[in-house]
Amino acid sequence: MNIKIDQEIDGIPGFLYELALRRIARSYSPYQPVSIKGKPICPGERKHSDRFAVIRNVIASMGAKTVLDLGCAEGYFVEQAAAQCGCVALGIDADVRRLSLAQASVALNRVKGAGFMYGELTLEFVRMLPMFDAVFFMSILHHIMYERGVAYALEYMMGIRSKVSKFLIFDMGQSDETENAWASLLPDMGSNPHLWVKHFLESAGFSKVEKLTESDAYQGVTKRALFCLIP
Repeated sequence: MNIKIDQEIDGIPGFLYELALRRIARSYSPYQPVSIKGKPICPGERKHSDRFAVIRNVIASMGAKTVLDLGCAEGYFVEQAAAQCGCVALGIDADVRRLSLAQASVALNRVKGAGFMYGELTLEFVRMLPMFDAVFFMSILHHIMYERGVAYALEYMMGIRSKVSKFLIFDMGQSDETENAWASLLPDMGSNPHLWVKHFLESAGFSKVEKLTESDAYQGVTKRALFCLIP
């Protein structure tokens, strides 16, 4: 059975499958890069490899074995955590197109230990999840904050903190990313948004909030802070 599956993937049906994936990628704007057997399907919107190089060092130094990526998009960080670090990694997202590319990528690239789940990232759903050594929660909270308010966003982060055994990797959109319409809907983070975000995370009860690096923001020149949080 395994031999037959490999033949279907590597032969003409596999080519048609890859063509279907490319059609899915062209139907929207993929946020993360996806490659199948070394062939790029889509480039992604940000420099994800730079961020994962930093994250990989944290995984190694903290000895994380299990990873959860909330809002995993096309699954880049899930796939890399499994492939490069040997973690058992789970990604959750509510976008079927993104999950289709993510699952296809880890299957066709033969990445062991990586998987994906369809789910709406409500606070109630997060509270039902088990604990993981490492949790990734990147580029999501600003959407929650401008839709539901700062108080709800704080409660949400408290819910995530209860699912973190070793560390949480975090970034979010900022009010100075004025090229995006949603920036004006966020609270004014002042002249130092990174410090504002740090204080917000500390108020959620994390014992340590460390800024790891700065990375390019979405569709702009503003730099976001990438944090490592200890519960």
